[in-house]
Amino acid sequence: MDKPILNKPLSKLGRFGRSFLKRYMYAQLSIWNGVLIAIGKEEPLIRFKIEKDPPSTYWVYRIKSSEIEGLAKKLGIPAQFSLCPIQCLDTDEPAYLLTMNAYKVSGLASGIRAEWSVFVRDESNKPRYMIVEAWSSKLSMDPISIFTKGSTVFHERDGNTIHTQVGEGINSFTSKISIPEEEDPVTLSAEWIAANDYIYWMNGICDRSFYNAELAHAQQLSISNGNSIIKDGTFWGQIVEPDPVHILVVDNVIELVISQWENVDRAHTR
Repeated sequence: MDKPILNKPLSKLGRFGRSFLKRYMYAQLSIWNGVLIAIGKEEPLIRFKIEKDPPSTYWVYRIKSSEIEGLAKKLGIPAQFSLCPIQCLDTDEPAYLLTMNAYKVSGLASGIRAEWSVFVRDESNKPRYMIVEAWSSKLSMDPISIFTKGSTVFHERDGNTIHTQVGEGINSFTSKISIPEEEDPVTLSAEWIAANDYIYWMNGICDRSFYNAELAHAQQLSISNGNSIIKDGTFWGQIVEPDPVHILVVDNVIELVISQWENVDRAHTR
């Protein structure tokens, strides 16, 4: 009995033909998608890669109880959003949190970025990130300023030490983290991960992100406050408790696909 045709080995000619067909077919689809994006029928999708070195780092702070009431109005957050508590690690109780995240990105955007974020409920009543301030070491784009010049943002790993600086002088944020030789990973809550689905900016415009297990099962190391030296002269340091609840270091690459400014045509801005 003859072997099924699907079991035939792939010849060099067969591999070349399939390779050419793949490139040609997807090139045509890309051209067509470009046309649809230009006329507003499709949303652009951009690859966004967060590098492992230096590792993406989160400083997770609890907002002072005296600051929670009226903070959304104080910050000028659009009225359709409300601050909400969120569970960070799966072992945590929900709390009103503010995070500072420093990371290196490559792809269409590149350089070192730092972002302060709070957590809000959107119109679907789900917790989402809202970026309240963003810095970049290189020229960048965002829906607030459109084009923003690069500024002082430093985030580097030297052996087992991570050095971070955002801004200059007395109003800067600086951190030195020593990573222990052995550290057990921690697990993010499902609620925290899902908050990444839509990342809002202060004018109500959001970036929609699509991610895989690299984020859902990221290797997060929790660093104790005893292994860090932090000086925070920023505005944000005034509204949070002095010591972070968690310092989280991501020990793997995270690759995302992002639809930037996904709701710009329908956003209810302030």
